[in-house]
Amino acid sequence: MALPDGPGSRIVLIGSAAYRHGDLPPLPAVRNNLTDLAAALTDPQQGWLDEAQCTLVADPRTAADVVRALRPSVLAAEDLLLVYYAGHGIVEDTDYYLAVTETDPEEPSISALPYRTLRKVVLGARARNRVVIIDACWSGMATTAHMAGGGQERLRTQTAIEGAFVLASSEHDSTSLAPVGERFTAFTKELIVLLQDGSSRLGPELTLDNVYQHLLHELTAAGRPRPTRTATNTAARLVIARNRGYRPDTGNWRAERSGHSGHPALREGRLLLDEEERAGHVGGHEEAADGYATVAEVLARLFGPKDELAEGAQRSRAFWAARRAAVVAAVPPPPEQPPLTGFRTVGIALGPTFCSVAVQEGARIEIVPNGEGAERTPSVVALTGTAGDRVLVGEPALRQELLNPDGTYRLAGADVDPVIADRVCNALLAKLKRDTEDRLGERVARATFVVPAATSEAERRRIRRACRAVNIEPLRFISTSLAAGMAFDRQLGDRESTLLVVGLEATSLEVAVVEVGYGMTSVNAIALGEGIGTDRWVARLADDLLKEFEHRHGVRLDRDPDVRRRVQEAAGAAMAELGSVGETSVHLPYLADTPAGPAALETPVTRERFDRTTADLLTACATTVEQVLAESRREDIEHVLLVGAGARTPGLVELVRRAVGRQDVNTVVMAETQPATGAMLHAGMMTGAARDVLGVDIAPRAIGIETADGLMTVLVPASMGLPTKRSEILTSSSVDQPGMNINVYQGGHEIAARNSLLASFRLSGLPPAPLGLPQIEVTADIDANGRIAVSAKDLGTGRSETLTDITGSEPPTVPLFGDLPAEFWPPDPVVEEPPREQRKQS
Repeated sequence: MALPDGPGSRIVLIGSAAYRHGDLPPLPAVRNNLTDLAAALTDPQQGWLDEAQCTLVADPRTAADVVRALRPSVLAAEDLLLVYYAGHGIVEDTDYYLAVTETDPEEPSISALPYRTLRKVVLGARARNRVVIIDACWSGMATTAHMAGGGQERLRTQTAIEGAFVLASSEHDSTSLAPVGERFTAFTKELIVLLQDGSSRLGPELTLDNVYQHLLHELTAAGRPRPTRTATNTAARLVIARNRGYRPDTGNWRAERSGHSGHPALREGRLLLDEEERAGHVGGHEEAADGYATVAEVLARLFGPKDELAEGAQRSRAFWAARRAAVVAAVPPPPEQPPLTGFRTVGIALGPTFCSVAVQEGARIEIVPNGEGAERTPSVVALTGTAGDRVLVGEPALRQELLNPDGTYRLAGADVDPVIADRVCNALLAKLKRDTEDRLGERVARATFVVPAATSEAERRRIRRACRAVNIEPLRFISTSLAAGMAFDRQLGDRESTLLVVGLEATSLEVAVVEVGYGMTSVNAIALGEGIGTDRWVARLADDLLKEFEHRHGVRLDRDPDVRRRVQEAAGAAMAELGSVGETSVHLPYLADTPAGPAALETPVTRERFDRTTADLLTACATTVEQVLAESRREDIEHVLLVGAGARTPGLVELVRRAVGRQDVNTVVMAETQPATGAMLHAGMMTGAARDVLGVDIAPRAIGIETADGLMTVLVPASMGLPTKRSEILTSSSVDQPGMNINVYQGGHEIAARNSLLASFRLSGLPPAPLGLPQIEVTADIDANGRIAVSAKDLGTGRSETLTDITGSEPPTVPLFGDLPAEFWPPDPVVEEPPREQRKQS
């Protein structure tokens, strides 16, 4: 096996097996974890690191001891930095800690190693590849940021590290406790076996993804807690060349006893030697008295004398490539999946940052893990290959973004190219459907979708097209606010309450007042923050960091897309940390070449700096919150629900509490999977599977038509409950007008052209009539599914035209009658004539 084994790679293995405090039981298996994992990683015949590059930290007394032991390796690591910890993991409040010998479980904040400290140390490494492995209780909870005990607050500490592959053992307690008599903990045992022996289920090369998939399969099959992992733009293609012939009981003596320990072809040709043994050329050497000499003879015959080492290495490499191809060809195809039976209805939260799927099992609603074992799928799609014909979705797409920035697309930002946007939506929905069907063994036939209320009709059409492509019937689209309210009502029990839902996503903000109680959820009012999203915050902080770099080094980098992407990634991580701490730091090595040499960006980022840089964005959020509170006229807000990828944006909680006028209002940061739960509840309401729930949504934006003056006459105002039907009487704008052009818009601007055009149609065949005489009734009808129908009827002749489903049709890019003025005119206001006597006097 071979990871990068240059002099710039370092491995640090940390294990706490003994504890002073009686409430922390000893973990004798941890010592074996360290020694055997170190042996596997430094085996000279596996092509790994030298022993001098591996640091063992056994039973560190304090957190400071761990940091001191880590620092030299962090500073020296240039290619690979691998950090492993085994021991007790402790959750206190919303932070995560790793236990050391002196840890008191009652006071982990002052006696254990905070994960945020370990994370900061690893972030400071300049190694190109970083891998963190945590074999401790609750470590997976921090990785996936699941709900902590009681389900009310999520862990602030996440194990995701920029540019790193993080592998954690479990989301449960007592994971590190090995069964009596076991030499290792279950998690690390599988890791060691994989490194030493490989796996017949896997190909000749193991990537970090394959390591995770193997652990997931083996631990799940053994009934062990499921491991989790995150990877944030890491070089996850760190390849471990698997040696199927390696046997730990006979592997170590070959190079040492044969006198060929320094042979450069030995590492490359190990499979060749094993192949010769299996073919009988070295049969029985384990029992034979001259076994060592026999092996030495085989090595000499294969590689030649030492003056022919180069030629031997070349032959060895050729055999290695041939053997690899043979192994690939010999890998059996995956077993055929049994045909899917039955049809299931699911709830899908299709967010611009993450997606998740929920399903109802009896009275319970469960989140369905994806193919990688995670409950959330990043809304990211990558088109790779020479022709963009290979598609990666979710976590694999996210990890390769730095290497393929131009071919990686996020659901929120793919609208620039309609063709690409369709491919992204189709690929994402296809993965969600495929992974769900693999888990359930049943076909996904119908779904209720949660989308941000700011989602345009064009984007909803795109989702409907994707549904047709993957054979899913979209039952209904509901807003994030309604879904969050329905999920919270399920937790609240049988009582009424008024909620303020703040949904901040990457590209949108929606704030709604929601009434819940006894299974009924109703959106009372909603307001959208146009152009407000966490992407704006991240971009603002990134601009500030780039300006600081220019001020320090005199080099302007804001026009370099690769550099800007790295800085934005670091700004996003800093923003996430500032949601729970007062200060963090940004460290980006080798950002640019300057006259003084390579320059790095290393600077502290405080809450004060962040607030100053993004003050106008927070003010815009406050305006949106105040708008919806004024519109709803509700002063009895009991709970504030923060939803979406930006739920922990610094300053958001304080802003909402000031707007509500109560510092003690209950504030809940909902898990990003909760909207999917609400979607499943709504789906159950529609299919009859959930008879005790009811959800009523509202129109997020106004619907209207363009009049001759270019303004929009509103038919359906924003925040109207669905279903709804509204009409307006309009008249002609010219004498003997033969017909009328009807341009339907959606939006809140008084100028029609600044809103979103939904459709255009024409009411023709009007009889000649004086100016202002025709009475044309225009009606907008929105059903509970959000489908919009608009009709125009001449009340004099009864002639009418109707567009039955605007949301299902393709919108024109410009009004069909854009070369002609809109021909509606609001009727003149009725003015009563003064009495005859007054007219005479005048």
